[in-house]
Amino acid sequence: MNNKDFEDFFRDLEPVDEPKRKSAPADSFFEDETSSGSMEEETRRTPKADFEFEDDIFAPPPPEEEEPVFVKKEPVNEPEKPKAKKSSGNPAKKASDPEALRKKKKKRLNTAYNWLLTVVWVTAVLAVSVFIASFALSSINDLVGFSKESREVEITIPEGYGLSEIAELLEKNGIIDEPFTFEVYARVKDMQTKLAPGTYVLNSNLGYDQIFQALKTKEKPKNVVTVNFYEGMTIREIAARLEENGVCGYDEFIEAVNTESFEYEFESMMGTDENIYFKWEGYLFPDTYEFYTDSTPRSVIAKFIDNFNNKFSSEFHLRMQELGMSLDEVITLASVIQSEAAYMEDMRLVSSAFHNRLAKPGNFPYLESDVTWFYYQQNIQPFVEDEALSDAYHESYDTYYKVGLPVGPICNPGLNAIKAALYPDETNYYFFVTDHNGKFYYASTMAEHEANIIKAGRG
Repeated sequence: MNNKDFEDFFRDLEPVDEPKRKSAPADSFFEDETSSGSMEEETRRTPKADFEFEDDIFAPPPPEEEEPVFVKKEPVNEPEKPKAKKSSGNPAKKASDPEALRKKKKKRLNTAYNWLLTVVWVTAVLAVSVFIASFALSSINDLVGFSKESREVEITIPEGYGLSEIAELLEKNGIIDEPFTFEVYARVKDMQTKLAPGTYVLNSNLGYDQIFQALKTKEKPKNVVTVNFYEGMTIREIAARLEENGVCGYDEFIEAVNTESFEYEFESMMGTDENIYFKWEGYLFPDTYEFYTDSTPRSVIAKFIDNFNNKFSSEFHLRMQELGMSLDEVITLASVIQSEAAYMEDMRLVSSAFHNRLAKPGNFPYLESDVTWFYYQQNIQPFVEDEALSDAYHESYDTYYKVGLPVGPICNPGLNAIKAALYPDETNYYFFVTDHNGKFYYASTMAEHEANIIKAGRG
């Protein structure tokens, strides 16, 4: 190794952090006076290395292995994964834990969802139950014809109609309400192939079995008759006219008059006294009607009743309340007026005399109307064998014995008589009498009335 190499080796051994000194020339390495002191000082600070020389060759020790350099990495801004902590039992700590909050929110959502499902399920079950119950009740009522309006309908079943088509036709015409139930019941009764085509007259209040029987026997179409009933006719007179025209039998009609009900609202306002002889007297509205021959009495009565219900308007109900009268009182008074007078002018005057008497029962306790006696004599007495019962009817209808109005209507009044009962003229009359030509004489006192009796040729 030459001097140059030796010098370079020692330069490499200098500390890194020391400032580098100016290099000396190679030939003055040990002899330079300017650097000898420094070298001694450097020798003291820096430990000597051991060297071995062979064959005049300088041999430095093998260099030490460089230790691996570890570069410190800068921290990466990544969110640290929260470490699971043991529950401290403190709600505040739990609330601050995002994972716990998320689980708690999820649990609440699941609970709310389960409750919602439960409510929906219960609601659906209740709705289905109500529907099934309603359908079952409606089907039962339809099957037996319960609480159904009575009216006769003519239908024609064409050739080739099946059970479903017949059911739809019956529903369309108001004979049945539940075609599905009708079909099921027809199959149960093995009637699906036994309903014959043709034209039939059916009543809307028939049950399924009655409909099967009617369609199976194929009734012939009935003739239509037009019958007029004048104002003031009694139940017995109406029954006789119906029988004369082949609509229904007299006895059957009379029986139905006292037994049938139709569920109209006004029925609850009718009289209920046990001495009322005919239940529907006064409510069979006189008019001109069309009937099928051989109709049921119920269907015939229903036509009269339906007409009455339509004619007695809401205005009449309000006026009735203004007068402080019941429906039964209005119709009963109208029937007496109808039996006494034929023209509207006389009806209002007769009505005023009756209203004046009814307003002063102390002075005029009795109406003293002859027509009430005639009704009992012609329509009740001949048909009651029990004498005590006959006397009870007499005292209930005859206004020479009965205080105030008779127990019930004595005929079936028309619209004018009903209006006269509700809107009487304002007079001071308490008496009236007619001559043989039907002319009326009115009086305010008994003396005037007695004079009028003589004028009318009734004395």
